[in-house]
Amino acid sequence: MDPNADERSAPATRAVDDPGPVTVLHAEPVLGEGTGALPVIPAAAPSVVAVVVAHDPGPWFEEALASFGAQDYPSLSVLVVDAGSTVDPTPRVAEVLPDAYVRRIDTNPGFGPAANEVLQVVDGAAFYLLCHDDVALAPDAVRALVEESYRSNAGVAGPKLVDWDEPNRLRQVGLFVDKTGYPSSPVEPGELDQEQHDAVRDVFAVPGAATLVRADLFAALGGYEPHVALMGEDVDLCWRAQVAGARVVTVPAAVGRHVEALGDRGTVPVGDRRRYQMRHRLWSLLTCYGRWHRIRVVPQAFLLALVEVVYSLAAGRRRQAADIVGAYRWNWRHRKERKPARARLERIRTISDAEVRRLQVGGSARFSAFLRGQIGHSDDRVRSLTRSAGSLADSIGTGPRRVTVATWVVLMLVLVAGSRAFLSSSPPALVDLPPFPSRPWPLLAEFLSGWRTAGLGSEAPAPTAFGLLGAGGLVLLGSMATLAKFLVIVPLLAGPIGAARLLRPTGSARASLVAAVAYATVPVPYNALAEGRWGGLVAWSATPWIIIALTRAHAGEPYHRERRRTARAALGLGFLVAVAGAFTPLVLALPLLVAVALVLGGVLTGSVTGTIRAIGGAVGATVVAIVLHLPWAIDFVNPGATWAPFGGVGGGGAPPSLAEVLRFELGPLGSGPVGFAVLVAAVLPLLIGQGWRLRWAVRAWMLVVVSLALAWAAGLDGFPVPLSPPEVLLAPAACGLALATALGVVAFEVDLPGYRFGWRQAASFAAAAALAVGTLPVLVSSLGGRWDAPAEGYPSVLSFLDREQAELGAFRTLWLGDPAVLPLGGWAYADGVAYATTDDGLPTVADRWPGTPDDTTRLIAEAVALAERGETSRLGRLLAPMGIRYVVVTEADRPLADPPRPAPAAPALLRALGEQLDLGEVEVDTGLRVFRNATWTSSRSLLADTEVGRGGDAYVLEALAADLVGSPPVLPGVAGPTRFEGPLEEGDEVLWATAGSPRWRLDVDGQRAPRSQVFGWANAFTLPTGGDAVLRFETPITRHVLLAGQGVVWVLVAGIVRRARRAEAAAVEAAA
Repeated sequence: MDPNADERSAPATRAVDDPGPVTVLHAEPVLGEGTGALPVIPAAAPSVVAVVVAHDPGPWFEEALASFGAQDYPSLSVLVVDAGSTVDPTPRVAEVLPDAYVRRIDTNPGFGPAANEVLQVVDGAAFYLLCHDDVALAPDAVRALVEESYRSNAGVAGPKLVDWDEPNRLRQVGLFVDKTGYPSSPVEPGELDQEQHDAVRDVFAVPGAATLVRADLFAALGGYEPHVALMGEDVDLCWRAQVAGARVVTVPAAVGRHVEALGDRGTVPVGDRRRYQMRHRLWSLLTCYGRWHRIRVVPQAFLLALVEVVYSLAAGRRRQAADIVGAYRWNWRHRKERKPARARLERIRTISDAEVRRLQVGGSARFSAFLRGQIGHSDDRVRSLTRSAGSLADSIGTGPRRVTVATWVVLMLVLVAGSRAFLSSSPPALVDLPPFPSRPWPLLAEFLSGWRTAGLGSEAPAPTAFGLLGAGGLVLLGSMATLAKFLVIVPLLAGPIGAARLLRPTGSARASLVAAVAYATVPVPYNALAEGRWGGLVAWSATPWIIIALTRAHAGEPYHRERRRTARAALGLGFLVAVAGAFTPLVLALPLLVAVALVLGGVLTGSVTGTIRAIGGAVGATVVAIVLHLPWAIDFVNPGATWAPFGGVGGGGAPPSLAEVLRFELGPLGSGPVGFAVLVAAVLPLLIGQGWRLRWAVRAWMLVVVSLALAWAAGLDGFPVPLSPPEVLLAPAACGLALATALGVVAFEVDLPGYRFGWRQAASFAAAAALAVGTLPVLVSSLGGRWDAPAEGYPSVLSFLDREQAELGAFRTLWLGDPAVLPLGGWAYADGVAYATTDDGLPTVADRWPGTPDDTTRLIAEAVALAERGETSRLGRLLAPMGIRYVVVTEADRPLADPPRPAPAAPALLRALGEQLDLGEVEVDTGLRVFRNATWTSSRSLLADTEVGRGGDAYVLEALAADLVGSPPVLPGVAGPTRFEGPLEEGDEVLWATAGSPRWRLDVDGQRAPRSQVFGWANAFTLPTGGDAVLRFETPITRHVLLAGQGVVWVLVAGIVRRARRAEAAAVEAAA
């Protein structure tokens, strides 16, 4: 579209004949009694009613009104709509325009709804001139607008707007709009008017300060959209006018001086203006496009909004990010009101969206405005562009700022591009993040039931993560696949953003950026993904935010202590730790680890200010996190509880060397001298820093030393307990290096100028070069799009497990192998070997948290141990009453690995399994050994012999004596993890191979079947009658009470934290 063309072919608009007299029906003349009718208009001049919307007008009001009285157009009438002014403006109007009419409304509904009053009170006009109360038109403006409207066959026309005090400076000459509805002005801020924009041209919209619109068109559109009351109403009106076939032009021959007084009045706060702009732009986009264009454009708009949210959070503008998210929430809440608005527009549509799109500018006008420095804290198009240029352009448009923005964009693109495989329909396989169920209900059902399916089952609280994942799935409308993608991408982006926020109190934008780059350069998250340790990614993501919370406890520069109460700060940190700890329980120990390291660093520098508060805050946050995890936390201290649910099971692989720990080389990244690059860069503040820069550099390095030392020691044989995943210990060290590296930037800016030129300057350049070199392995790894994570996992090799579940009935699978390789959480069997079970074939995310094994589940390990010691050759018989059909043993770190990396189980165990008479090996891919139990029976099956398993002997003897082969499976209908259905006959004896509990009940046609115990641990039911049967677990009322209490505590803490964060964000923006 040629923006300077004034003779393009346009959709025809019906010409308006002279309507005769214009009648004002419900407005009062400003002087005395009126006839109710304005003078008859000559046929040669179409009638125009100027509608001036006023609200508490300022001293400019009289001059603005006088400009209407000075018009040389003969058929002009003036209607002033007073929108809830504090003082009645009628006397002011009467003094200047005694022939004008005034209509008063009690409240201020916004410019659009107030201007719509003309539809109620005026009849017979040809045009409406809709104006703000701070526009003064040139004497020939109305005539020029009407003439050009007829000449160009335009439905909407607008004047050239200039500055009120400096008429030689342009304000606006029409508006262009991109596909997402964001407007851009062809006029540069403060541009001199040298007649360079004086050609009549088509535009997408004209500014709402003065808009001439044909009366019939305005009525057909229903006036301004009531939901777009203020900010964006001009674009919405013009967009709908074009859909209806009207042409929109700007008429530079008509000139108006504009105060743009909205910001000066203070009636609409700046934050509200930005919020209105965003929500109304989205409303117009969702309303004015037809269905197919919405399908095309809305995802693009959402992606741009997501990028802006990420940048806003990185830049510390949380309110701006909240406004973007709030725009989508507001439009979702008003989706029902939007449906009739769409229907009204479709009834008058005469041109397609493709035609409308030709009038829009290409690309993103919002991104272009950002690069020009026109988007910042207020994002306020209505304010003077000249004034905006003085502040925002200086802060955003300068060269260093642009470099910072560009670097942020590149960083985010690298992280997203390097993770693109995780966004596909077939994401890489992560051992620590098994596949999600298709819907959130299985997780929520087990969370609410009070029954754990892990092992042979137990009455125990489910992990809090089940509730969080289920709730996340509900928020995403049941799409668990989308949730799984979010759980990889969001932590990967949140880590660098948190590192940048850690440096924000220094006031250096460069330091914040360097912190983000340095934290993203350390290979901790990429090695975690490559090795399948998703829990390590969670810990890495949460660590900067934990350190931020703890630094706020210090009163020393630059981390000034917050004014809010310490208890509220502990709640905020505790909430964060609780969320991360739900997925990686060892994260609960991070606050104490970080606090101790910071205290030690303070002791070294002789600055112990805030150390007690830091320790207290860490302890308080840990307590809050534990309380939030009740009742699940009780499982960690119950009798028989093991360390495995908290710190994992010790692996059998070789521990990393000290050099590998120093390079963070727990995966494919970090090898060679380049792995030490960030360590080199982080030394700089120790060499050139002074004052608080040096003190905090020492603290940062102490955090590095303590964390790396603990990570190295945890891999040694003599360490008392395993600490898994190792990234929980490496993440504080990575964050300490990022902090020290960024402090080097601050020292470079503040301290280095005080030194003479010499080796310190050389050290600064060496540190910068080291950081740049350190980024290279990450950049190279990102090219693959999966961070070297395996493309395929266990589902590709063991898909027959799920298939046989559907064909043969329910059964369990026993998994044995290195705990670092098992695709689910397990319990220690022997050194370097863990065991676990799955109920539904392949593992799902529900199998990630094993819980504490009870005596019943330990029978599995005892049976395997008997076979390994050579005390039985009938392990299949021992496993059959447990419903175990397959035994899977891992021999490599992943199936289909090329080349395979061995992670063998104990040779004696494999030899013993191969010698069992009732276990036959199944040929599968290298890296796995799979054995099929020839004597298996379904987990829910019929017992042919009613005396089986009831001899009172030890389990081994009972199991060896029982022949369960051929027992038919029953209750095939699965309605959740604790409810099964199917037909049964009178006298049937049903085996339910799960830990005995009186809360399991089997009902047949309303009658409860007697329950007994077989094999010393399993459930059996004898049916008194036949019919449709339901097997279910009766959740105790105490479980519901505890969960309700837990929910209330989460909501309360989240509400307190949210209010505190919003207050803090408001204070930051106010200070800015």
